[in-house]
Amino acid sequence: MDQKDQGKTAANTMIAVQTVVLCAAAAGVFLQMGRRDQTMTMNSLHISELRSITQDLVKSQVLSEANDANHSGMIADLQRRVEGLSERGNG
Repeated sequence: MDQKDQGKTAANTMIAVQTVVLCAAAAGVFLQMGRRDQTMTMNSLHISELRSITQDLVKSQVLSEANDANHSGMIADLQRRVEGLSERGNG
């Protein structure tokens, strides 16, 4: 082999190595983008589930408050009835 052939072989080897490194770097970038997209998708799903849970909790709280108000009214009515019986019994 003469020096020209050795130079061409070395240049071709360097080009091949650079091409492999460039492809590996591009694959790494695409892999990282895929992971980021997957993370964003999972976070979006979790946020949707949290939103649903929060809505259910608010509904539950509103119903609880309504029931508390209803129970307070019933207790007040029972108290009036008991007081009425007490007054009639003392009168």
